Amino acid sequence: MNNLIPYLLACFLIGSLPVGEVIARLRTGQSLMMPGSRTTRRPGEMFDMLGIPTGILICLLDALKGFIAVYPLARYFYGETPWQFWWVISLGGFLTVFGHCNSLFLGFRGGRGLAPTFGVMITILPVPAVIATILGCWLAFWGLSTKPGALSAAGAMPLLSIAWVMLFKPEEMNYLYVVATLSIWTMWEHRDELLSYMGIRPGNIPPTPLPSAAKEELKAEIITEKPQE
Repeated sequence: MNNLIPYLLACFLIGSLPVGEVIARLRTGQSLMMPGSRTTRRPGEMFDMLGIPTGILICLLDALKGFIAVYPLARYFYGETPWQFWWVISLGGFLTVFGHCNSLFLGFRGGRGLAPTFGVMITILPVPAVIATILGCWLAFWGLSTKPGALSAAGAMPLLSIAWVMLFKPEEMNYLYVVATLSIWTMWEHRDELLSYMGIRPGNIPPTPLPSAAKEELKAEIITEKPQE
């Protein structure tokens, strides 16, 4: 275990790499950071600003950080069978996500952690991670917006992981600790949206704008109800 501190430090530094911010600055000259906040813009805004192909590329590169930390990097420090040190791998995965959300290169600001969480999860528990991601993507791209997709994926991951481990992989029971930790962390990073769905609108989330058709209908109702002079 002499390599513990270097491994954990490397995980944090990999997570801290501001891949999305660099690509956004090079492509548009704009920052992904939300003005007046320590976190990035919401996923929908990022896709609007950069386009869907670039947005997907950033998500994949951020997910790659989680994969690198818990597989190639772990093998480099702990040999061909790093999985025997499950708690070390789990802690390294968490520090990768933590570094993504609190990047050393962005003044301890950063993203919301969903993409690197997927990278960690798909490495240690691939089947429930893929199912949760498919659910999140379906809600994000065919549902209302990216917000329910992210929250649903984070909420579904521990439930699917418990079912998968209990039914098929009881020897991987210990990894449920990191699944629960990362899911809670992701929900915390998306807490404003979660509160908004519960009917508690935080001050930094503006009201959802009405569609054009709804605006016209509302104007017509106001004109109709206006008292005659």
